[in-house]
Parts: sequence; C-alpha cells; structure tokens
Amino acid sequence: MEIDILGYWGGYPTRGGATAGYLITTDEGRILLDCGSGVMSKLSLISKAEELSGVILSHLHYDHMADIGVLQYAMNGALRTGRAADKIKIYSPAEPINMWEQIQSAQSINIPIEQEKTLEIAGVQIEFHHVNHTIPCYAVKFTYNDKIFVYSADTEYIESLVDFAKDADIFICEATICEGSTHTVGTGHMDAKEAALIAKKANVGKVVLTHLPSDGDFDLMKREASEVFGGEVYLAMEAENLKV
Repeated sequence: MEIDILGYWGGYPTRGGATAGYLITTDEGRILLDCGSGVMSKLSLISKAEELSGVILSHLHYDHMADIGVLQYAMNGALRTGRAADKIKIYSPAEPINMWEQIQSAQSINIPIEQEKTLEIAGVQIEFHHVNHTIPCYAVKFTYNDKIFVYSADTEYIESLVDFAKDADIFICEATICEGSTHTVGTGHMDAKEAALIAKKANVGKVVLTHLPSDGDFDLMKREASEVFGGEVYLAMEAENLKV
C-alpha cells in the first residue's frame, strides 16, 4: 500500500499547495481520500480521474471536498470519450444536507458513509469511526495485506480514536492548533501534542501531522509532538510519499 499526500493544509492552501487529499495505491487500484482545494492539480501528476477505484470524503467541509466538482468534470470527459466505463463512486457523510446536495452529479454515484458498514475498494478493507468535529466527520482505517493506515480526519481529542488507530503502521493525524497561530479558533481540532498522545497510546509505527495551519510554527509543533510520542514525528510536507 502506497500513500501519496496530495494536500495537507487546513482551511485553505498556501501558494502552489493544496488542502486535504491523499491517494492510496494498491496492486488492485487507487482510492482518493478527501478532495480539497488544489487536489485535482496534484492528482494529475500521478493519476487520472478514471483510474480511481473510488473516492472517500471524511466530511463535507470545502477544504476536504472543494475539488469534487472538478473531479466530476474530469469524469464527464472520461465517460463521454469511453476512457471510463462507469460513474465514479463517492462515499461521504450525507450531512449537512445542503453540502450533500452540492456533490450530486450525473458522473458520480454518491453513497452515504455508515459507521457500522465496512467497504472493500481496490482490495482494501475500509472502516469508519465517527469523530468530534463541527459537522459529521469520520476517521478512516485502511487495511491491506495485514498493513494498517489510519487517518484521523478533523477532530478534537477523543479517547476512542486510540482504539481505532491501535497498532496502525501509519497514522496521519490532524494538528491544526498551534501556539501563536491565528489560523483557527480551535473548535473541533487538535494540537500537535494531542495528536502525538493518541499516536503513543495507540502504539502506531509512524505518525504524520497534517491539516496544518498556514501560520504554524512547524519546528515547535514537531518538537512538542516528538517529546510526547517518544520518537520521530513527521510533518506532512516531509512525508509526501509513504509505503507500508
């Protein structure tokens, strides 16, 4: 299983960057996890829309789904020219209803996420866990050939995420709050120390901080997280391609 981090900024991207987007590649196919602002530009360097086996949106905030309409435009061309045989499947929460309605299209099959249901896409077993954000939001676990990748999505610190991420080989966790940053008021988010504490309690192999604030003190964030975790912590820009 290979993970390409296409975007990692929270809220809005810096110049040339992108907000949340992660491409998971296996021998059986590719899954796009979140599709924020700028993600389609980054995706085009690696893959085409019609090569995706499916799309998962952790929640319906624009920094995680802004480029869905662009992806659907790309699928329109692929379907029209025969490069794609089927509409693309997009899995997401069905709330807020106004955002759910925005992502419906003739080029996609939109399927609501249900925590109790496990998916299989591109040979990967996919599980969901409801986390504490400002709207319905799900952490996502990917299991492939006995290797585990867990994505926290956007959430405040919750103990249940420890069990969900238990023994993951790779844990990509949000760390939006940073001392001195004015990027967020903090509601529904964590800081680097909280992300690292979940990683430590869950005994994960590698922890990567994502959903980063545009004005963050990244040296401070990395140092604080490493002290809590007890090992090296990576910022998303330091780990843009991961293999497990």
